Amino acid sequence: MVPGAMCWKQVSKLQKALFIILFYMILYLVISYALTPEAKITFINDEFRIGDKYVMMFLVGSTSSTPVFGDGDGARVFPTRCGKCFITDNKGFLPMSEYDAVLVHGERSLLTQTSAFMDPGKRYLIESNKRCLRRKFRECVRPPRVTSFTTRERFDLCGLCRTLHQKRRE
Repeated sequence: MVPGAMCWKQVSKLQKALFIILFYMILYLVISYALTPEAKITFINDEFRIGDKYVMMFLVGSTSSTPVFGDGDGARVFPTRCGKCFITDNKGFLPMSEYDAVLVHGERSLLTQTSAFMDPGKRYLIESNKRCLRRKFRECVRPPRVTSFTTRERFDLCGLCRTLHQKRRE
């Protein structure tokens, strides 16, 4: 008779179950450790920071009508002829002071909510219908109009993008 077979018959069912669970856990850990890729950390040079190449805009509006701009959507709003601009409504993307412009959509009372965080020259009121806003400013019947709160200058989105690029160069 084989001595291992005799020993296995003398072990209780609970001990057998614990042994099998322990065996599968060890097998899982060994396989996952062997197949897990090595983590590589790379630091991006300061020359490649996105904020240096793109004009960054933050959209403030009522949550029911404001679409969620994904990372890819923010740059697609602006055609290539406008320049490199990016718009987002993600509050965690950058600190409010880092944006080149804050576009307030909706009621003028939203201005007071952003005024504590922003330079007055960076605040703009964006006027657009809800359908255009839901489509993320694409295929609009009438293009959105942007008005500066300080100078009362009016722009379309491309005009604002070009103006903000010129301000950066100065």
